[in-house]
Amino acid sequence: MGTGAFTAAEVSGRDANINVVADTNGLIGLEAGDSPLVTNTGGAGGNELAIDFDPDGGMQAQTTGSGSGGHGVNPNSTYQVGGFGRFDLTNQQYLPGDPTAMPNVSDVAIDNTSESYAFMVTNQATEAKSVEITYEPNETFPDGVRLYLVGIYEEADKSPPGTGESGLVVGDATDQSAKSASILLTDDPDDPYTEQLDAGDDVKVTLLIDVDGIDESDYTNGEVDIGGEIIVRAGSHDDLTDIQ
Repeated sequence: MGTGAFTAAEVSGRDANINVVADTNGLIGLEAGDSPLVTNTGGAGGNELAIDFDPDGGMQAQTTGSGSGGHGVNPNSTYQVGGFGRFDLTNQQYLPGDPTAMPNVSDVAIDNTSESYAFMVTNQATEAKSVEITYEPNETFPDGVRLYLVGIYEEADKSPPGTGESGLVVGDATDQSAKSASILLTDDPDDPYTEQLDAGDDVKVTLLIDVDGIDESDYTNGEVDIGGEIIVRAGSHDDLTDIQ
């Protein structure tokens, strides 16, 4: 099992940083992707996976709206860390969940060509494991704020197409589909689009933050907290479905 903690990511004109800390029981490895926003040297100890939305005082995430040129995470903007060049784009409209949540990943994606990713989850065990990735926010997101994590297991069987691709969303789109609550790779016989993560294989994860206009009543001291915790669990299908 691995866990990761997000520091406060604020919808404001200030810095928004995300730290991910791996548990060290050996089953799951976490590694930064090739985005300049992501490093393996964050956190107080200098050894945590970190995503910094304001490195060296300048926004470097893929952005739309008022976010381009601003600092931190701003209203009326979309931010993306990682790309969808590895994904089947015809499947994008069904992420996350089936039936999909709205807006879906196709509605908010900015970069559909690059093969970069925010971070990678690797099965370091000697046998296949079911893996679940969830996000637990510190506070309930206000309407108009959504965070997506979308994963691809490239070594998965591609029959049917889209197998190995899954996503989650936190925010006002979450309750539209039960499957949108987590990225889940298991040997569930009732779900043909997922399979366990084989020993040594990995899931590459892209991060999206989509922010509409936010009511002033949702701010606390000029900020909206979208911080929380990424939790990566590994085990058997029954282990994971029992804790959902």
